[in-house]
Amino acid sequence: MNDIERDVWEALKKVRDPELRKNIVDLGLIRKIEEKNGVVQIDFALETPFCPFINFLVLAMKKEAEKVDGVKEVKIKVIVPKLGT
Repeated sequence: MNDIERDVWEALKKVRDPELRKNIVDLGLIRKIEEKNGVVQIDFALETPFCPFINFLVLAMKKEAEKVDGVKEVKIKVIVPKLGT
């Protein structure tokens, strides 16, 4: 893990799930963060396929990650659980 990835992990602790009132890192919703040439890929897993806060959470993640020194672009991959699993 490089410095930018580590800093993005820390930055995402500021993003809180509105329902559970805990940050998304401690909830285990961030599966992976990778950085290459300033482009950060965040893999974010929803707990339910019908999360009413998905837009809020994605925008909040981008906002916090973009504040990290060295980040030029943020891409978020949303992993949606299948029904019945």
